[in-house]
Amino acid sequence: MLTKEEIQGGWTQMKGKIKEVWGQINDDELLDFKGDFDQLVGMIHSQTGQSKQEIEKQLNKLDSQLRPMLAQAKETAMQYVDQTKQKAQEVADQVREGVAYGHEEAQEMVRRHPMESLAGAFGIGLVAGLVVGLVMRSR
Repeated sequence: MLTKEEIQGGWTQMKGKIKEVWGQINDDELLDFKGDFDQLVGMIHSQTGQSKQEIEKQLNKLDSQLRPMLAQAKETAMQYVDQTKQKAQEVADQVREGVAYGHEEAQEMVRRHPMESLAGAFGIGLVAGLVVGLVMRSR
């Protein structure tokens, strides 16, 4: 027998198949379905008069037809997730390498030109301080 999770997992596909097999079932009736297998069987039975055993047999047959398609869709989605994770890791590694390279270059520049670096840092600090002071004064 199907579980609630199995039915809900492939519910979109299953709804279409149910409507193909039992044409008198409409979307509103399927919206009222809460994921319980017995409830679904009872609803179809009340709408069609078909035996519950035959309904269960047909639903299990539909499920066995849909399950391979859902498994393939899940596998494809997992492959995309893995590819995306791998690409994200590659990009993160490139960024990390770029930052490390920039840090090394900055350190080397400070080592080669310590006075110019100090004067540049002082000038940037002075300008930043003036800008903050002006902003604070205007409030």
